[in-house]
Amino acid sequence: MLMILLTTLGKYLAKDDRRDRDLMKRIQQRDSEALSELYDLYSRIIYGMILGILRKKEEAEDLLQVIFTQIWNKSDKYTDSKGTVYTWVMSLARNKAIDRLRSKVYKEQDKQSVSLDDEDVFNPLYSEEADPLENAVKNDRASIIRKALDELSEKQRKVIQTAYFVGMTQAEMSEEFGIPLGTVKTRMRDGMIKLREILEQRL
Repeated sequence: MLMILLTTLGKYLAKDDRRDRDLMKRIQQRDSEALSELYDLYSRIIYGMILGILRKKEEAEDLLQVIFTQIWNKSDKYTDSKGTVYTWVMSLARNKAIDRLRSKVYKEQDKQSVSLDDEDVFNPLYSEEADPLENAVKNDRASIIRKALDELSEKQRKVIQTAYFVGMTQAEMSEEFGIPLGTVKTRMRDGMIKLREILEQRL
């Protein structure tokens, strides 16, 4: 679940949605420089997510290029009604990664069966298949996130951990903890903002 939290934090690291929408408009107008800028902004977080799904660096690197080609070719499919550019891009990337994982060719290449129900598919922070250096990097990242969580207030940490490690919705937390839904949302928002500020300095 730490990877889900890290991926969600990417949304908060994308501080300027107007910037992203402007980039997408330029991409729709076939401005290749805008695509390069979007790549610089989101390629690392997209790569991290798809590597967690595919578990193969070569496959993830190849798919990353495919994804940005798709963004270029399907940019006209994006509208403001679909949400933020970040959400649209990450959804496209995740769907592509899952399609690749399910494909017959990929399954034939893979000597070990991988279940889509296995939580580890979506949690690359601890992968037995990664090389030692890769594991060290991922474990270090997990440690940084844990330490950042410890710096939140107890109330902020509680709602974030309950959401991402237990899986409760904000409405369920409101009922479980006996606090207003608005309070849950405020603690979640403030906690995520603080996490963003901490992680911007450390990641």
